[in-house]
Amino acid sequence: MEQLSFSKINIGLAILNKRDDGYHNIDTIFQSIYLGDSIYFAKHHSVVFSGSAPELPQYMNDMMAYDETNLAMKALRAVQTYTGCTTGGAIHLLKRVPPAAGLGGGSSDAAAMLLGLNKFWDLRLTDDELMTLANGLGSDVPFLMRGGTARGKGRGEELSYLPTGKPHWLLVVKPELSISTTAAYSRFNNESQFDSTTIDEVEKAIHTGDIKEAMKVSGNTFEELIFPLHPELQSCKKFFTDRGYTTIMTGSGPTMVVYLDAAREALTLQEEIKAAGHNWLSLITKTHGKEALA
Repeated sequence: MEQLSFSKINIGLAILNKRDDGYHNIDTIFQSIYLGDSIYFAKHHSVVFSGSAPELPQYMNDMMAYDETNLAMKALRAVQTYTGCTTGGAIHLLKRVPPAAGLGGGSSDAAAMLLGLNKFWDLRLTDDELMTLANGLGSDVPFLMRGGTARGKGRGEELSYLPTGKPHWLLVVKPELSISTTAAYSRFNNESQFDSTTIDEVEKAIHTGDIKEAMKVSGNTFEELIFPLHPELQSCKKFFTDRGYTTIMTGSGPTMVVYLDAAREALTLQEEIKAAGHNWLSLITKTHGKEALA
């Protein structure tokens, strides 16, 4: 059995303040995209977990561990603890989503593991039960259980769903560096030019079905926090905006999201990236449309 995951982008992300529990309150718009991993399930007398990422660069492979520290494996253990299920399974995770990229790759694997095990082990857990497990695994996991378009508040787990329109082509571009989300948050000093009024404007554009406009009016506090530390990120964004493309950074970075009017534009941009000598991973994908979520 195969369970597909999908990843996400943030169309705007405002860090509002630090909470008493050490986390931060944010306001963001989540949008799911087709870029995703696969989890394969086969019968086995005990649980065996493995993984591979043949399509990703070696330095990304070196970052990933297919053991108890993997969020997908934590999701499996959470299911076992909650249900008492002792059934085995040979489970293989095929990674396509870059890790530590602001795309929610690990969280999407956890969501896919919950959904996949519910079918594979015939657990018959309700949507509410699955969502409770998702909430215990990470802030992005609840959104990645369902996808679509949603405004996230609190740590990102307080979701209000928005209309998902037609799909739009994107180029996601990850420079060869990784950002520690924890370290990025630690730089926040309760000041940002972006707040909930920024996200209000993004939401207005989403309601009209205009994701390009939503990206144009958005802002990301993490750009303020990490661009000064990593000039390559600023130059990466500028590479596309100088060519007239609406470009935003997703999550805590470092991945840039480039809006495309047509898929063929991605091929031209990939050639220009190569010609300029940049060692950036670029992947063509598109947002989920409402048909994909039916």
